[in-house]
This record gives sequence, structure tokens and C-alpha cells, in this order.
Amino acid sequence: MVWLTTGIGGFLAAGVVLVMTIASYRTDQPLPHFAAGATIEAGEWRVVPLSVRIDTATPDGRKVRDGEKAVVVEVELTNRTAESSNSFYRLLTPDLPVGKGQPDVFLLRDRERAAELHPDLTERLAIVWTLPQDVPVPPMLKLAVHATDYKRRDNLRGQTGWSYNPHVAGIVDMPVQEGGPA
Repeated sequence: MVWLTTGIGGFLAAGVVLVMTIASYRTDQPLPHFAAGATIEAGEWRVVPLSVRIDTATPDGRKVRDGEKAVVVEVELTNRTAESSNSFYRLLTPDLPVGKGQPDVFLLRDRERAAELHPDLTERLAIVWTLPQDVPVPPMLKLAVHATDYKRRDNLRGQTGWSYNPHVAGIVDMPVQEGGPA
């Protein structure tokens, strides 16, 4: 009888812990919305969204394929970490059917593809997604800004890093401009 009571009590305790864990992930707080020009602290990145435009070429001058258009988001990014990083490829997600591929990212100072950004260095970048020409782009584009948290010591290996607790820091609402560079 004691074993049965202990076993049932253990299962009930595990069930309560599971329910409490699931409930702790729930958030009733709406995501903050930001406008163009706002400074957003997104974990390892400080991002200032500048503009969005529809274009027929990428910032390095290459024309997009026939039947496609480019959605170009210009941002100012600062790497807040102690190491060079290219995680900016996952920083923004537009509310568009862009597929599963990563965007192309270009440094605006020299119109070359961006490989990594160095610590404490602010750069202006163009993040480019291509879409079929017939896919409508709303006049106000919503971009999710992804962030991660810094941990001085993780629970598994005791290492420091910025890749913990990925979450959406907020939504940027940006008016879409037609034509070439803004």
C-alpha cells in the first residue's frame, strides 16, 4: 500500500511540475512594436531599422531573376558581443512568404556581401529577400526581431555565450517604399 501511494504521489507531483513548466512559457504580454529609426536591444545585436523598399536589383547591382522582386531592408547593426558574428542572418523575419532560405546581406559602405560583423562596430546593412513578382507586399511591412540572452555560465558546460533563450524581442512596423535606394 505504501508503494502504491508513493507511486501515485510521484506521478501527481511530476504532472504538477509539467503543468507549471508549460504555464511558465505562456506570456500574456503583447510583443512591443517599434517604428523605423527606433533602437532595439536584441540580445547580441543593437539594431536600428532604417527603411524597406521594393527593388529590381540587389545592393551590389545584380538584377534579380525575371519574375522576381527584391524586398530590401536597410538596418544599422552593432555587434554587442566580444567575438565576430554572422548571426544577423537570423535577426529579422518578414511577414512575407519568403521560403526557408536565408536572406542575402550586404554591407552598404562597399556594396559587398557581409560575412561577419566585429565587436562594437556599427555597420549599415541591407538585408534582401527575393519574392515572386506576383506576391503582394503590404504597404506596412512587419518584421519580427529575434533575440537571444547572454549567460555568464550555461547549465550544461559552464560556458559563456549569447545563444540562450531565443525569443522575439518585438515587431517593427515599417512603411514600404517603391523604387531604388532610399
